[in-house]
Formats: sequence, structure tokens, C-alpha cells
Amino acid sequence: MEKKKLIIDTDVGTDFDDAFALLLACQSEEIELLGVTTVWSNAYERARIAKKVLKIAGKQDIPVCAGISKPIDGSGTVWYGYEGGGIMDEGDWTDPALAPEKKHAVDFIIDTVMANPGEVTVITLGALSNLAIAIVKEPRIAENIKEVISMGGVVVPVVDKMGITRSPIEEYNFNCDKTATKIVFDAGLNFTMIPIDVTLKVPVPPKDVEILKKSERPIAKAAWRMLEAWPEQEKMLYISGGVPTEHTDLWMHDPLCVAVLVDRTFVDLYDLHIDIEFGPTFIPRDLIIRDDILRTVPKKLPPNCHVALDVRSEDFTNFIVERFCK
Repeated sequence: MEKKKLIIDTDVGTDFDDAFALLLACQSEEIELLGVTTVWSNAYERARIAKKVLKIAGKQDIPVCAGISKPIDGSGTVWYGYEGGGIMDEGDWTDPALAPEKKHAVDFIIDTVMANPGEVTVITLGALSNLAIAIVKEPRIAENIKEVISMGGVVVPVVDKMGITRSPIEEYNFNCDKTATKIVFDAGLNFTMIPIDVTLKVPVPPKDVEILKKSERPIAKAAWRMLEAWPEQEKMLYISGGVPTEHTDLWMHDPLCVAVLVDRTFVDLYDLHIDIEFGPTFIPRDLIIRDDILRTVPKKLPPNCHVALDVRSEDFTNFIVERFCK
């Protein structure tokens, strides 16, 4: 079996789901994880967290490169704090073995793609800053990347089961660096979008939480530790961002992208044209209208990307648990 070459570009450390995505890639024999790049709000710190996750998975040899920490145009939505909860231990922040590579994430993406033309998939799990600057610095990577699978965007805004409206501002990744998102969408990539209205259908079910909790397998034990820390951590993140709400659920946004690389039948994919727009957007939670929200809007135009519109949730969550407990 020929393995699928992969770079994961991630803002690992704030939510548990980035770490789950890294663990899933490490636990999937179908994937050759060539490297991990980190982005957004202290990318160096996030690179240390990524190194720790790879250490948990027994994959310390996989390179990790820190990238861009701020949006290209200086704007962006900041959602930061409590990094490494349930992952980092005392001493990890200064452990020399967890220091990232000296190479910048942008250069790692360029060099890896150009050394393997047409073979490397890039999965983005955060802001698109690293990928955008890589395209600007070396435009040829756009035609040499096999595929970009991106967790981001909103196609059909939904209200989750806790009654929280997931308006376009709630899709954090694409709004973190709006200029970068536009650069990536305009680059002519083979682009697959896994939007938040689909990932909100894949929380970790209580039965699977119990399986992970009781398992003696190292990956499962690590996953349970992350889940245990998350509810209180998420509550504080919401409050610190001006959104006073209780813990909503154990959403597995990012691992779904890795699962789609392994098996595209986990989701229903459609070829659509998605435009990047900045239109007046009502934010029900704040009772205001904003015109600076990046929106991913379907148009009746020739398709420019593949978009997930539904997910086989139980099949996906069973897949996660099976991989973590093997």
C-alpha cells in the first residue's frame, strides 16, 4: 500500500481536537506524516505542544516547524489561552527534546512540496497564514500540492444542541487571517473544505469517552486526559473571549480532516463554487451587525472546491476510537 504523504498545519494547543488530529495521523498506517507546521498566537509555543503530542505517539522523529503567529494584515480574531492543557507536563516547556526545528514552517512547506511534486497533501487546522505566505513566496507550490484539506468555513450556519448560533464569526480558522484565506482560495488549489456546520455533527459520544477512559492503550489514555481537561478549559476560553457560555460538547472538528484523507466516504462531498465575501453579518449573540466577517458563500458558478455537506458521524467516531485503542 502506497502511503499518503501529509503535512499538518495546525494551531494545536488551545482545543483538544488538533492534538486528536495529530494522534489520528500517527495511528493511521495509510498516512506518511512528513512533518507538522504550527500557526497562530505564539506558533513556537504551539510547536513544542505538537512535539509533545508526537512524543506521546512515539513519533519523535517527525519534524515540527514553527510558523507565523500573526495575521498578514494585522487584523484577526484572537482566541488564545490555556495552551497545552491536558497535554503538557511540568518541564515540557523547557525540555530541549521538545524544541522545534530551526527551519521556518513556510520554508518547510515549500521545500517538502517541491521535493515531492504532486504527492503531498496539506491539511490546515488553523489560520491559513503559513500556506498563504508559502504560495506568495513560491507560487509553483499551488500546482504541486496534491490537495489541501481545510477545516474551516460555514456553508449553512447552524444552531448547535446547546442553542448557540454558529454564525460565520464562529468559524474561527478562516477569520483569524482573512487575507491569508483569500490568497489560498484564489490560488487555484485542489481544495477540500470541511466546514464547521459539518464538524458540529461529530462530538465524542459518551460511550466513546468511557472506552477511552477505561483503555490501557497509551494513545487512548492520552486522549482521555485531554478530554478530561477540556470542559473547564473551553468554558474559560469562551468567557475570556466575551462569550459567557457553558461547555458545549467535545467537538472533533480537526480529526475529521485526517479521517477524510484516509477515507473520503466519511463525508458527503460536493463540488461547489465558494466565494470569499465580507458582507453585513448579523451576530445574534451580540445583537449587532458587522461588516468585517469573512463569509464562505456558495455561488452558482463553476466549482472551485470540494465541500463536505454531511458526515457519517457514528462511523467516524467509531474509527477514531478503534485507531486510538489499537
